[in-house]
Amino acid sequence: MALVDIVALKQLAYRYADAIDACDVDRFLAVFTAKARLHVYHPDAEVPFAELSGHEQLQIVPGRMRNMFAQTMHIMTNQLVDVDGDRATGTVLCTARHLTIDRENSMNVMIRYIDCYERIGSGWEIADRQIRFLWSEQHAAIDSGFGQ
Repeated sequence: MALVDIVALKQLAYRYADAIDACDVDRFLAVFTAKARLHVYHPDAEVPFAELSGHEQLQIVPGRMRNMFAQTMHIMTNQLVDVDGDRATGTVLCTARHLTIDRENSMNVMIRYIDCYERIGSGWEIADRQIRFLWSEQHAAIDSGFGQ
C-alpha cells in the first residue's frame, strides 16, 4: 500500500466533509463515482432507512442538508484503509455537528462511514458508503459573544 494512496484517501474524506458542509452539489458529487451507492443506517440497525444510487439520486443530499440545518461541521478522524490496486476499503469516524435552522440547538451525531473506493484516473472516489449513525446528542447552542 503506497503512502500516496493513503494520503489521497484521507484528502477524499476531507473533501466529502467540505462539500457537505458547504452544501455544494458539484463538490459533493465529485467525491463519488457516477454509480456510487449510499446506505444510511440508524444505530444498531441491520437494514438501511435510506438508500441512494448514482449521481442523479445523490445530488439531493446537499440541498436536504441546507433545508434542515443552518450550518454543519463534519470532523473526520480515525481513517483506516486497505488498498488493493485500483480498489480500496476503509472506515472513517466522524463527529458531525448540526446547528438547527433556528440556531438554538446543536445536534451532534457520531458516525462510522464504511466505504469502498475506486481509483478513477489518477484520483480516488467513493463507490459505496454506509453511513452508520452510532448515537446523537442535542445541546443548546450558545452565542459565542462575537455578535449576531
